[in-house]
Amino acid sequence: MAEETLYDSAPAMFRNSPFWFTIYLIIPIVGWVVLFFWWPQVKQFWVVLGFVVPLFGLLPLLFWWLQVTNTRLTVSNERVAFRRGILSKNVREVFLSDIRSVEIDQSVVQRIMGTGRVEISSAASSDAEIIIDGIPDAYKVKKIIDEHRRRLKK
Repeated sequence: MAEETLYDSAPAMFRNSPFWFTIYLIIPIVGWVVLFFWWPQVKQFWVVLGFVVPLFGLLPLLFWWLQVTNTRLTVSNERVAFRRGILSKNVREVFLSDIRSVEIDQSVVQRIMGTGRVEISSAASSDAEIIIDGIPDAYKVKKIIDEHRRRLKK
């Protein structure tokens, strides 16, 4: 039987942390509004502020986006793979037969938004092998893993 992908996702940005996502979007808008309204007076302080303030919102948003798009959790019928990194890569794989437990942690906001933190422990380590925060449909991941672990035991 060939290996088939059952779940493949990157962490959610807005759904995992809507407060910070909104703040990072509002900061540039405020900066541009300040720049627009004070531009006719051509005060150097406001011009600089109008160009610098948006960077305080856009740069963290850009770094966060790069981090999220370069992080993946993939569940197949044989293994769970966690990939992270832009320039340097970190790949962790745990075969379904080696998984000891799957833990889901959700804050109130994550429960409302349908995301969660997934922790996968294997028989090889006492700590979690794979920890990934902000995964959409975290309980779906657990259900997929549990179903295929049961099939492997039969």
